Amino acid sequence: MFRDSIQREIDGLAPGAPVQVCDEDGVSLGWGLVEPEGAVAVRMAGPAGSDPRWDAEIVESRVRTAVQARASLPKAVASACRLIHGEGDGLPGVAVDRLGDFLLIYKYSRAAEPWMDDLVEALNNVVRPAGIYMQDRLKSVTAEDRRPPAFHLKGKPAPTDLTVGEDGLMFHVDPTAPVSPGLFLDLREGRRWAERMSPGKRVLNLFSFTGSFGMRAVRAGAAEVVNVDAAARSHAKCRQNLAASGLDPEACEGVVADVFGYLERMRRRQRDFDLVIVDPPPFSRVKGAMFSALRHWEDLMSAVAGVVAPGGDVLAVSNASRLSEDELMYALGRGAAGAKREARLSGECGLPEDFPVPAAFTEGRYLKIKLLRLP
Repeated sequence: MFRDSIQREIDGLAPGAPVQVCDEDGVSLGWGLVEPEGAVAVRMAGPAGSDPRWDAEIVESRVRTAVQARASLPKAVASACRLIHGEGDGLPGVAVDRLGDFLLIYKYSRAAEPWMDDLVEALNNVVRPAGIYMQDRLKSVTAEDRRPPAFHLKGKPAPTDLTVGEDGLMFHVDPTAPVSPGLFLDLREGRRWAERMSPGKRVLNLFSFTGSFGMRAVRAGAAEVVNVDAAARSHAKCRQNLAASGLDPEACEGVVADVFGYLERMRRRQRDFDLVIVDPPPFSRVKGAMFSALRHWEDLMSAVAGVVAPGGDVLAVSNASRLSEDELMYALGRGAAGAKREARLSGECGLPEDFPVPAAFTEGRYLKIKLLRLP
């Protein structure tokens, strides 16, 4: 519940305090936990008519229910999955990923601070992990963001090159890393989609990070795979992951470059690709200027359209919750038109099954993956 929509003062209440939420007529909409700062004032934790009790017993019960819900996940993703996804599992303001024998907690809310010890203890009781880490995500990511490493909370220290599997591919991850351990679990359905589309194709993977999309294309039998990322260490990690997966570590061409500069060079050389995967970070630096995935999709799509072969496809990924479906599609269409191309939506997908979102929580459906055909 957003702060600008409430009519009753809650500033005197402690972070995480349970409160009833009602509409203008006094009809209960449910209950939630007080968030003392930011645009969100209350994080919903239960439906109307349920008991607004919040203690260690409730936390462990909800952890147990969430873990049981993941019991049906295929073994191929069980070692790298989301065990708890905030409001979708009745534990607002937090998320928990399983990375092999270790757990990584993401804390997004001060409302979660009073019961964080209860959550850690519940995870230890229910999951019995080798160790538990936490990343503090209270502050939003910025272009200058320098997060500290994840905090070690319980159990033994994790290795910095822990290996986890996804659909038969192996990835080296680091649970202690300050931003991402090395594999974005929420993009699993997009990676599967890319693999299905890649046989025989020339594939360009932009903002490639550790190369998970490129690895899928290699396994599918792509004719060519080019990964573009500004960090050389990302390409080194991709080679390491390919080798761990039993694939040729040199199967992807790794290009260290800013994406816009690379796309312009390829356009001038008239080099094109059958499938272009675009998964930009929220912020990045391009020639000293800041690129924002929230505001600059039109420019990015225009540059991408210049290297897409006739009849080729663009797999566009946006994880900005503040960018609506309409805004994203408008930007993609305008960007293609700016390159004198037409973009037609031919498919879309979002979060995988271990990332549940309450039906009324539209902000929780942050991930948008769009497949566009360019005739």
